[in-house]
Parts: sequence; structure tokens; C-alpha cells
Amino acid sequence: MDEDWNYENLIMEKKVLSRPFLESLSSVDLLSLADDYGIDVPDDLNRRFIIGELLEIAAELQREKEDDIDIVVDAPEVSDKLPESFNETHIDVVLRNPVWAFVYWDIKEVDLARLHDDFAFSSLFLRVAFFADEHSAVPLESFDVQISLANREQYVLLPAGKRFFRIDLMVQFSGKPEESLAISRRVAIPVGSDVLNGAAPGRDVVLPELVELSSMKELLRMHYERHRHSFST
Repeated sequence: MDEDWNYENLIMEKKVLSRPFLESLSSVDLLSLADDYGIDVPDDLNRRFIIGELLEIAAELQREKEDDIDIVVDAPEVSDKLPESFNETHIDVVLRNPVWAFVYWDIKEVDLARLHDDFAFSSLFLRVAFFADEHSAVPLESFDVQISLANREQYVLLPAGKRFFRIDLMVQFSGKPEESLAISRRVAIPVGSDVLNGAAPGRDVVLPELVELSSMKELLRMHYERHRHSFST
């Protein structure tokens, strides 16, 4: 971009701050614009969330009319609903709790077209791999979850006793090696009480008095009945 590019000029000249304009900016320019608005952006935050934050601030400024800056936001573009695709191949995971992980991904059009045209293409799947620590190169174990080309999100049940995991978006072919399309960040699973981690029907679990009063044993029994496949054998 030109050396004299300045985001204050963008605002003072009353440019349109809309989703199409923001999506046309590079990630570096989005980070600079977010910094101008005082948005604290973590290093691994996806650009779609930066765009969402900028649009929210623009809408709020226009409603309150706190400044003389005239920021125009197209009303149809301000929506809580994200586009079905941002035309990029990536995967990420959010830990809902120590048992369930929410995985979401996207596949750019060129990759989808390549898979559709490849006669050897068999299926897509998620590979959930577990690691001993944050820096281990080789996973201790893994399992696969089958998905379709139309899928873009999936809840994954995590087995007990694991510490770190990541999820890969994989392609299965007939007659040739599988391919990794995208790899998520590595996620740490919170470690709970050793007493509760080892709890299962048939085991004599001694709980502290206050925990006993919280009906913890009943909660453990209900969890086992609903998610018994998550317990170690």
C-alpha cells in the first residue's frame, strides 16, 4: 500500500466502512485498523472475527453519534449471521468443556473443485490426535470422525485422561495416500480432580463432605448414563 496511507484519512474522508470493504483489506491492514479503534486482537484471532468487531464498533458509533466522524454502514451487511464460506481453507477448535470440543472449518473453492474433479477422492474426515505435552511432535493416539463436503462444524466427544489435542481436516483417497487440508492449533484440556477423574459406577469414591452435599455422585451417575462411551475401560 502507499506509504502515506492513513486510517484517519479513511475516516475523515467519510469512506464506507462495510463488510465488502473490510474483506478487501489484507490481514495486516485489518490489524492496523483494529488498533486504531482500540480493539485488542490476540495473535491467533481469525480475520472474520476482527471484521465482526469493526462492524459492531462502526454501528455503535453511528447510533450514539459521539463524534463528528460520519461512518456509513450498510444496514443489510450488519448481521449476526456470518457467510457460509470465507473462501479459505482452515480449521479451528473451541473447547466447550473438558469433555466436548466444537470444531469448525472452511474449504476454499479451488480445493473443493479439485476434490470434486479427482476420481480418487473418497471422503473427508477429522483426525483427532492426542499429545503428551504442548510440544510433542508425535501423537500418542488418534481417532477419526467422518464428515461430508457439506459439513462445516462438528462437536467431538473427548475421552477422559487426555492432556493436549489437535484436529486435522483430512482427505481420504482410493489408491493413494491421504492428505491433510488444514491443521488446528493444539489445545490443552483442563485437568480436574483425581478423585472425580477416576469416578465410575461400581467404584467406591470417597468425596469431601462439601462435595458430597453438592449431589456430585448423582451428577456423576447421570453423566455416565448419557456419555458412558467417554469413560476409560
